Amino acid sequence: MPSLNRRSTAPVLALALLLLAGCGSGSDGAATTPSPTAESTPAATPTPTPTAEPEPTQEPLPQARVDAGTVGEGAPATATGEGPAQVGVKRSGEFGVVAHVDCSACTGDVEITADGRMSPWGAGPAPFSGTYLIDNIVGSAEQQVLVVRAQGPWTIRFESWNDLAPVSGVQQGTGSAVLLIGDDASAVQVDFTPAGPEDKLSARVISAVDVSETGSPATLLFGDSVAFSETAQIRMPGIVTVATNGSWTITPLP
Repeated sequence: MPSLNRRSTAPVLALALLLLAGCGSGSDGAATTPSPTAESTPAATPTPTPTAEPEPTQEPLPQARVDAGTVGEGAPATATGEGPAQVGVKRSGEFGVVAHVDCSACTGDVEITADGRMSPWGAGPAPFSGTYLIDNIVGSAEQQVLVVRAQGPWTIRFESWNDLAPVSGVQQGTGSAVLLIGDDASAVQVDFTPAGPEDKLSARVISAVDVSETGSPATLLFGDSVAFSETAQIRMPGIVTVATNGSWTITPLP
């Protein structure tokens, strides 16, 4: 079964990963009322035909392809490229895959997504960087493909979430991140400040000790496009992901 490793002398945390009307007339022998003349018949007002909303145009996939190889426990994989590209990576084992994106030398707008996703994992103006949980292995294929839309050189490093360094106490940062919370906590508080009017934060909290009614790991998804403070009533240790360009504080609660 997949696990989250707290390293050193801490025990291994078992985690089953996640981880959508007509009219008519007749005669019975009575006199028939003459029909109005054409001159007296008011012109019918044409009923406008509703026009269908145009379907959003999906941007074509980049032609360039980059293969990062295989990512395993204790064995990260790295892909480098320049400009738009599809980036393939294969998972070897049962764990969530984390992608560390470095587009700090890029120019223009950057987007990190996948074919068919409703919204990207991350997007914003260059210079750009962020960390994303791209695969929680629930029903997913071992082979995953990211789509990078950017101008300039970039690097993506893939690793198992079991290889993340556990953190303890209050955590503060800016931009998208994936954190392995090592504290024994009854809940996690997330405070968010947007980077601007178009910014938002999407958060996911996955417990390594609580389970849902179906037996899956307890998970909460929440977020907003305005500043907020939200408490996820899920016990830690576990994983917390934040996707944003703004600033955040994550506080394990006793």
